[in-house]
Amino acid sequence: MILPCRELMPVIRSALERGQRVRMTCNGWSMCPFIRDGDIVELQPPSGSVTLGDIVLAQSPAGHYVLHRVVRIEGLAYFLAGDAQRAREGPFERSALVGQAVKVLRGRRTIALERGVWRLAGWVWLRCAPCRPALLWLARRIQAIGRGFGVSVAD
Repeated sequence: MILPCRELMPVIRSALERGQRVRMTCNGWSMCPFIRDGDIVELQPPSGSVTLGDIVLAQSPAGHYVLHRVVRIEGLAYFLAGDAQRAREGPFERSALVGQAVKVLRGRRTIALERGVWRLAGWVWLRCAPCRPALLWLARRIQAIGRGFGVSVAD
């Protein structure tokens, strides 16, 4: 059963406010290459110190939710952006940060976002903001070439 976002997000928010972890299936490509359409993301309540590079679920003043990376912090204001986007969203107050992504489940693979290689890769991706469109284009070309040879380079 698929629930509309307007019905599902209050349930997810309530569970996170009670300190529970939540898994949700993502749709869209704004967080590509780190989170893809159809990936399952595990969220936890935001940690005491949300930092640059963290992927958070936030609610805008207009009421919509986004799962994007923290790209700038100014005092108590957080600015977010999708990994495949140029535009920043925000400012978001700390209270608008509903959850923090800690894992991505892609098929049989589990990707831990808060430590190790994936944390470093996220930080590097954050710093490559001006080059991201070219890097995404290059990654798509490499995947297309790999498919042409019958090679899967996505996972």
